Amino acid sequence: MKRKYFIYFIIIASIILMIYNISELDFSNLQKGPFAGIVSNVLIIIVMLLTMRDLNKKEQENK
Repeated sequence: MKRKYFIYFIIIASIILMIYNISELDFSNLQKGPFAGIVSNVLIIIVMLLTMRDLNKKEQENK
């Protein structure tokens, strides 16, 4: 159960950082922007969702 709370925390923190990175984008000059930060946050969210799905499957198998 503690793992799930940690995963939720990571997802929420990644969403907050992604919103911050998107707000820092300079739409008049897209050459200069925090694209790596946005992409890394999206990848972290995807990996955490996959991890959550795997944890749920393992919990159902143990019942």
